[in-house]
Amino acid sequence: MRAVRGPVPRSGDVVVLDVADLFAGRTEHDKKAYQGAGKASGEANGVATHDETEELTEALLSGWWTSATRIGKFEGHPDRRRRPGPGLSSHSSGSPNNPASQNTASQNALSRNSVSPGETRPHGATEPGAEAIDGSDVRARTSALSAALSASPYFRGSPELAAAEARALSRYLTDLKLRHEVRDRTQAAILPDTKVVVGHGIGALIAYEALCALSDAVSVTFVSLGAAMCGPQQVFTRLEPAPRNEQGHWPAAIRRWFNVVAHSDPTAMIAPQLTERFGPGIEDEVIEIKTSCGDLQPYLLDRATGRALATGLVG
Repeated sequence: MRAVRGPVPRSGDVVVLDVADLFAGRTEHDKKAYQGAGKASGEANGVATHDETEELTEALLSGWWTSATRIGKFEGHPDRRRRPGPGLSSHSSGSPNNPASQNTASQNALSRNSVSPGETRPHGATEPGAEAIDGSDVRARTSALSAALSASPYFRGSPELAAAEARALSRYLTDLKLRHEVRDRTQAAILPDTKVVVGHGIGALIAYEALCALSDAVSVTFVSLGAAMCGPQQVFTRLEPAPRNEQGHWPAAIRRWFNVVAHSDPTAMIAPQLTERFGPGIEDEVIEIKTSCGDLQPYLLDRATGRALATGLVG
């Protein structure tokens, strides 16, 4: 099993992509490997302007926030393997064991501004106390959305974590130089004898794009866990290659695709059934696990992931 973090390993049946650190520049290897990425002019290197990146960050947070307001309605549903319909609600935010109840201000922000699934707030309309989210300043809205998201256990009560995750994804989607460097490095880790590629979060997005570029040079089982492609529409429309007729490209390198999403993950519960975006053939499953931002272990310990890995290694 290989994790693409640090120097690229050269052998093994399974490649695991959990690579937020890779392009966030948090390790010494990455600081050297990607020195200057994103600092050159946007015109020369395909880097979006600061305003464009901030607007995308806000859009991502907005999508996650809407998803987070829905997730509470699914907590504690007796069917542990299926996501209940929007009319069911058994979540109690007042429980002392619920991390969300520990952040009253952010929790109130979520409830004030929540919308029912499928609803959209009319342009310019506001709810009492929602002025910061619906105002004209992008930075103020980003700050308010991050604070609201801190009520979600997924972000562990930290508005900084929500904002950092959104900015990391926004950077990957807008900084083409960095995007292609990361994707090239990922491609180099997928060898002819690789049987399974596992991608988590943004790593699933990177793995998907790398597999698209590999065509049928390899044939793998792809296991996407809490994939960024399950997030806001702004991610889906920016895929490389771009979707055609609202249909995502199916990589020739993928023999079989398992998509596993935690019911507690607001970044992936916007479109957890990837079949809706990429067409039939994906084996989607929403599982009931408690996971948090950047935490891969709960996914790896779940039976759904184990079954997918076993199928890829044996098949």
